[in-house]
Amino acid sequence: MKGVSRLRLGRIGIATVLVLVTGALVSSLAAGAPATAATDGQMVYPASGNIQSKVGDGCRGNYRAHDGIDISGAGGTPILAAYSGVIKSRTVNSGYGNYTDVEHPGGYVTRYAHMASPGTYAPGTRVERGQQIGVVGNTGNSPAYHLHFELRLNGAVYTAINDGFTCLSNITRGGLLPLHVPGLGTGAVPAPSSADYTGDKKADLLIIAGNGDLRLRAGSGTGGFQSPTTVASGWGGIRRHITHSDFNGDGKGDMLAARSDGTLEFYAGLGNGTFAARADIGGGWYELLHVTSGADYTGDGKQDLIGVSATGFLTIYQGNGAGGFGSSHLTLSSGGWGGFHFLVGGDFDNDGRGDLMAVGDDGHLYFYPGFSYGFGQWRRVGGGWMEFTAVTGGVDYDGDGRADLLGRTSAGELYFYPGLGNGTFGQNNKVGADWAEHLDLE
Repeated sequence: MKGVSRLRLGRIGIATVLVLVTGALVSSLAAGAPATAATDGQMVYPASGNIQSKVGDGCRGNYRAHDGIDISGAGGTPILAAYSGVIKSRTVNSGYGNYTDVEHPGGYVTRYAHMASPGTYAPGTRVERGQQIGVVGNTGNSPAYHLHFELRLNGAVYTAINDGFTCLSNITRGGLLPLHVPGLGTGAVPAPSSADYTGDKKADLLIIAGNGDLRLRAGSGTGGFQSPTTVASGWGGIRRHITHSDFNGDGKGDMLAARSDGTLEFYAGLGNGTFAARADIGGGWYELLHVTSGADYTGDGKQDLIGVSATGFLTIYQGNGAGGFGSSHLTLSSGGWGGFHFLVGGDFDNDGRGDLMAVGDDGHLYFYPGFSYGFGQWRRVGGGWMEFTAVTGGVDYDGDGRADLLGRTSAGELYFYPGLGNGTFGQNNKVGADWAEHLDLE
């Protein structure tokens, strides 16, 4: 539950201007090839350059113990996702340097290594074929600027990727590989969720029960939930603004909560339904009207936190990808955000940027599409939402890769609203009628 406001509703217009409170943030993304959802099993070239090496082939008549394709190219030029999928990892080591893995249907994973900096998007972000995910670099065990590109199937190197490349030839990013990968074009990859606390790639739900216990209800992956298990006791009246987020970028759902003394607590998820010991990471959070997360709102590939002050101003608190905050936070220059009864964050239009769903005091549901450091013109996407005493979501509860919503009525009925991936929702379904006693849902 995202909190009930005490202020009147204010409409926020298009391209909201931002005030930089501390520091300066600059987007470094260059334009890439047009991104398209892919279901045909055909990849695109991930970078422009010359093919210097293939799997087991040094491209000069010599064997080379090598697991991927080396594409030489200018440093700082775009790297594209070769196929639609979900960011599986974004990390660094001494061999690959900075690298990103993308998981695809059929058990396939592509790797993009020696990037100039960590990849653009956090684990769990859905990307489309041709979407830029980083830039060419020279990190790790690398003799020159190039992209190391791998394809693996169920963990093993997929050597047939060689058939899509010709040694010492030049390629252009975004062009179609002359190769069909069996099984790649079917099915969908369930995205790791910022509310997946059990490690099964299904979004779960945290509740505070009527007796004050913090409980976990594991998601079924079809829009429903299993019986609750108790995580901790004594949370009722002591903590509020329970918020899901992958705040440390490890692909596991984490939890944040505001303690009654104002302290913001961070609980790193362990991926087995439990959490690490809390870390106190800020103050002054308890009296905020709304707190939400679950997405990247600044465009740096790390999930951020949003808070709305008692005066109705919205601030984006930049996450550092390690369970804390970056050096900058940004406050929107226009107020009025306190007039909403509920505010839910998530990527509701599948473009990799954090959006907001807001329930106004007129009972309408409003969609605010996100862009780096702000939000665009709102769109009204539903009515009748004043009947709900709790609204949460922004994650995929039914396994179709789209962010959904949950709403609870005063009678205790919980309704599931399936997201359509474009900022709107399909027909609701009743999950159950025994949710009245819960003090909070997240």
